[in-house]
Amino acid sequence: MQSVDYIHGWWVLRAAGRNPLVRGSDRLELLIVTLGILVVVVAAACAGALGTAVHDARSRVYIAQAQTRHTVIAEAIDDSTIVLSVHDNMTTRVKARWQVDGTEHTGSVAPDHAVKTGDPLIIWVDRNGDDVDAPTPTSQAGVDAVGVAYAVWQTAAIAAVGLICWGRSHLDRRRDSAWERDIRCLIDDGGRTNRKP
Repeated sequence: MQSVDYIHGWWVLRAAGRNPLVRGSDRLELLIVTLGILVVVVAAACAGALGTAVHDARSRVYIAQAQTRHTVIAEAIDDSTIVLSVHDNMTTRVKARWQVDGTEHTGSVAPDHAVKTGDPLIIWVDRNGDDVDAPTPTSQAGVDAVGVAYAVWQTAAIAAVGLICWGRSHLDRRRDSAWERDIRCLIDDGGRTNRKP
């Protein structure tokens, strides 16, 4: 068993060497495995660069949101109702009014709880005074970057593993058929094992 482990441990060196017992398929298999590993390593570097770019871009967006959005106090002008959204999610909606820079705005807002007419609400608005979502925390840029980088790297790694498995499977079938052909040659009438001395 120890000698088998030793032989397997030096498979790469044997396939790359000039040993006459090493088949061309062994060298091709080594090339496929090497290319697969190279793809995974290069993909990791590319994924890291892409993750950095995503982080920078999303950070700018989230910082701009934080700078252009602020809270105001709105007043509910109706009782809130529960609405079924497109994705079958239930949300609370209420018609409300608020003021921004002396201009009154009205619209449907989504409070996080049921409200009655006249209840005060804290809502987020943009520079135009329109109701918007709360700004995304800038820490989300890191989560976005890691998610994109991991997805890109994982896709490349899966593709590389698929290439290696396909290549090795194809080469194994070729080797098996070569073995069968050689064995048939040995046991045919013209083979040396069937010749009588």
